[in-house]
Amino acid sequence: MIMGLSDVLALAKTPEERKEIRDSLIRLRNMRDEDIDFSDIPEVTDFTGWKRAKPYFDKIREHNLRLKAEHDPA
Repeated sequence: MIMGLSDVLALAKTPEERKEIRDSLIRLRNMRDEDIDFSDIPEVTDFTGWKRAKPYFDKIREHNLRLKAEHDPA
């Protein structure tokens, strides 16, 4: 699920928390990729059990098209 700014700000309980969240998001938006520190994130080296997502996305797309055809008055 993708949360928008309004969703995140809705979680804040005080105006100070809202300002802190807003300021943090502005700092993140202005940050260059080179400035991001990934050193504490472990590198993934074992891809056992991973599968390609395309077949699943194709099934979801077909399902969505079928639902749309059933519900759209055309």
